[in-house]
Amino acid sequence: MKGKYSLPVVKAVDLIWTSFDRDEMRRGYEMLMKAAQNGDADALCFIARCHMGEEYVWSGAGFATDDENASLLLQKSAIMGSATGVLCAVRCGNLTPTVQRSMPFGSFKEAYEEILEQADRGNAFCQYLIGNVYYWGDYLMVEPELAKQFKDVKEYNAFAYPIAKKYYEQSFNGRITAGWGNYRDILKSGLVDDDPELLEYYFQKLSEISPVVCCSYGVYLSTEKNDMRGALSCYINAAQRGDMQATLNAGCFYDEGCVVERDLDMAFQFYEIAAIGGEPGAQWQVGYYYFDGWGSVEQDYAKAAHWFHKAYENPKGGSEVRAAAYLAICYQDGLGVVQDYDMAFSYLEEVADSIEELWDPINSMVLNALGVAYAYGLGTEQDIESGRRYFKAAAEMGSEEAEENLRSLEQNGE
Repeated sequence: MKGKYSLPVVKAVDLIWTSFDRDEMRRGYEMLMKAAQNGDADALCFIARCHMGEEYVWSGAGFATDDENASLLLQKSAIMGSATGVLCAVRCGNLTPTVQRSMPFGSFKEAYEEILEQADRGNAFCQYLIGNVYYWGDYLMVEPELAKQFKDVKEYNAFAYPIAKKYYEQSFNGRITAGWGNYRDILKSGLVDDDPELLEYYFQKLSEISPVVCCSYGVYLSTEKNDMRGALSCYINAAQRGDMQATLNAGCFYDEGCVVERDLDMAFQFYEIAAIGGEPGAQWQVGYYYFDGWGSVEQDYAKAAHWFHKAYENPKGGSEVRAAAYLAICYQDGLGVVQDYDMAFSYLEEVADSIEELWDPINSMVLNALGVAYAYGLGTEQDIESGRRYFKAAAEMGSEEAEENLRSLEQNGE
């Protein structure tokens, strides 16, 4: 409850949330650790944010996600008198009754007013926090009686979004880009004036600061402006600055030959960088390249299975179904792994209800593999009729192997 951040915290926040440089972010983190050791409650809050995942801090810094420890640090910071800790704790569900009774603030409103004062004095991170208070509806904790004026969420948003927009823009001018996603949602809501020039201005301004926003700009250019060359330029720019999603996207452009000559080897280079960087979609792509031997990549089932496992187990998610599909084939046929029918069937069961998410030829391969499992009792109880049904489904998709399996069943009188 000191009314402003200490100088070490100000410097650390600047390094961690505006540099997008791993070494500089790590240096900022060390500054926070020293400040926290000296009893700085705000430092504890920002340390917590470093361990709350990529929604809170750039993943390129490599901070380990630790939700449990982050929650404890947020609560401790609030109890020690960090107004920032209070605002962050309520957003994450950590402002429990016990914490509220223990914190030196008489109310959430009191903590909010301290941050508002810093925001109005020009602190960009506090401006971002105030934008969040309005955007997420936490302002109703500041003025509970206000809730009676709104009959639904849309009416509240019509009141709150213009204010949130103002504070987010102020934070952008101070190089804090964290509110960009929320800002985009506000612009799309139809509850504020639509200003394409302003959107373009901030897209370009923030893309120079953040590789994440630069990647987002690429998506915007490709999906809303049909500017594929501009999109690829953004992806390559962001990839060079360490954004793994942009690296994957650039790989897709070369893979598909979109506005560039198709170059599978260049695509693989992008995919491999993003895969090593932990992007699940890229991990699957690398596995796929090794599985079929695309471009100059030599077929290597062991490497394919390795990357399929990485994609399947990646906590970011998004590639589990297609990774499981290929792992099922690997385990059933012993491709790059020790043949294991039980393991194969466990993956097949997981994929069975999501065939529509796959594409040719893996969809028919999975259906045929299910047919094999049931028809011959491999990893599950034998069920010839189910096996025949899956073989027929795969054959209808053009699987010659499934047609052969059907003929085999008929020849054996089954």
